Amino acid sequence: MNRCHYSKMFPHKGVGGAEYPCVLSGMVDAWGGEVIDYPERRHCCGFGFRQYLVKANRGYSVSNTHKKFESMEPYHPDAIITNCPGCPFFLDRWQYVIAEMEGKTYGKDGHGIPALTYEELAGLVLGVDPWDLGLQIHQVGPEPLLDKMGIAYDPARKYDGLDEKALKKPGLPTVLKCC
Repeated sequence: MNRCHYSKMFPHKGVGGAEYPCVLSGMVDAWGGEVIDYPERRHCCGFGFRQYLVKANRGYSVSNTHKKFESMEPYHPDAIITNCPGCPFFLDRWQYVIAEMEGKTYGKDGHGIPALTYEELAGLVLGVDPWDLGLQIHQVGPEPLLDKMGIAYDPARKYDGLDEKALKKPGLPTVLKCC
């Protein structure tokens, strides 16, 4: 799980406060997951607004994400759950970048660690088809997580759009394994 600027901007409105918000951990607990409190859990995902939006700062952005992944690596998380729309984008994208730059992946067997918004996780728990949620758009494949959660999915439908027309299949990375 990730804590971000959302809770820092409105600390009096956050359940648990800015430093230890407990909404996401409460959701994970309620749905039968295990919360991992790794050392850099409260560290920025790498978006941090000016860290990425200012082109000259993008190296800082990827280094923030790299620091988080190095910190969580010994704990072998199955997924990262976020509350900010920027966090899953950067935690997903930078895994691909780090894998290509350093030849290193953080998930099991060369896969990455899926980064989901709480809305995506809620959809999965409620039985929404992962491809209808758009999980095929993530750069880190969700299949190992879906398998572990016992969520049925049709691999043949992965790149079917909502209108039944085939989506363009992405190019495969050289290091990060895709299902």
